Amino acid sequence: MVVDVDARLSKCFLAIFPDLKSEEVARSSPATVKAWDSVATVTLLTLVEEEFGIRIEVEDLDQFTSFDNLQNYLRRRLQPSDDTVRG
Repeated sequence: MVVDVDARLSKCFLAIFPDLKSEEVARSSPATVKAWDSVATVTLLTLVEEEFGIRIEVEDLDQFTSFDNLQNYLRRRLQPSDDTVRG
């Protein structure tokens, strides 16, 4: 199953940051999005967990400093393992 990480993650970002334009999502970070504070981070990560059906571990939280970092994390987490592929 192919997971459209980019579109689904963009949808999460636009839900949390409604003033963000869709073309700005891929470049977003706390430095570029004024509303991105600690509360927004927690809300975003909760929404991402729900959207992708995963649990983000506390030790992984410091990785999420931009759309790009979160996108890469999700791609790693959601790719099939070797055991699944061999299945």
